[in-house]
Amino acid sequence: MDFRMTIVGVGGVGGVLAGPLLRKYSASVSLVARGARGEHLRTNGLTLCSDLYGTFTVQPETVVETAAELPVQDYVLVCVKNDALPKVIEQIRPIVDAHTVVVPVMNGVTAVETLKKSLPQGKVAGSVIYTVSSAGTDYAITQTGKFTHLFLDETVDGAKELCRLLVDAGIDCRLTGDIQTAMWSKYVFNCAYNTMTAAQATDAGHLKEEPLRTDFNAILAEAGAVGRAYGAAFGENMVEKEMHRLDKTVDRSTSSLSRDFDARRVGEMEVFSGDLVRMAGQKGIAVPTMQRYYEKLLDMAKTF
Repeated sequence: MDFRMTIVGVGGVGGVLAGPLLRKYSASVSLVARGARGEHLRTNGLTLCSDLYGTFTVQPETVVETAAELPVQDYVLVCVKNDALPKVIEQIRPIVDAHTVVVPVMNGVTAVETLKKSLPQGKVAGSVIYTVSSAGTDYAITQTGKFTHLFLDETVDGAKELCRLLVDAGIDCRLTGDIQTAMWSKYVFNCAYNTMTAAQATDAGHLKEEPLRTDFNAILAEAGAVGRAYGAAFGENMVEKEMHRLDKTVDRSTSSLSRDFDARRVGEMEVFSGDLVRMAGQKGIAVPTMQRYYEKLLDMAKTF
């Protein structure tokens, strides 16, 4: 099939998508990876150790330091942390024209609008991914659990064709007509879970116990109110469903933000905490519990 696709960022999320895509469409998929990671990919290939896809190594034909080295693309998957997005936007400008579908596969709910405002061309399609994956110090990608689900905004021209390519590569991609609710549904839980595990230096098991359980419930309600103000169509039992999700989470589980804080890194604190506080302020919504936890995280981060 004749198309050009680029994956920007080959960490846990980018890697778990790149593996099956390269295995199916090696000549059509380019990777953007800098420094030692890029050199490793060029020399040794991409290794995916996956409960879902199996363990294999695939050799990409094209690995570049910056997207600007590539020709215009049909599809660009942006799989980076939010603080890297401004630099990535500058890099991908030359490879995005009017027909290019740009998909941020990222945490939070702000990347779609940032890309729309910053790119002079291209069609930005929101997405949500559910997977448990990470990149090791040897640059191998590990994916655990028998699931990786990607939801893609079907209202964007070209999204259906991209979804078909992903499905044909073995990736569970599903189209949705309400990507805003899909994105916020994941974000609401992650706001509470990442923020509290980091601020309390704890795991999921302790969040299930009082008094942390009450705070978790409160942040879910606050985040839900902000999400509704931004167009998310949650059901009335949203908080109850997300509390049930917490109860099903393995007690020893931690979060990406708590692991970053353990390593004395700020990580995506602003994504999971600061962004929500700011969006709440823009809508005039009080979020006292999240505000308290955000201020605690800011104080902790000053010591890094």
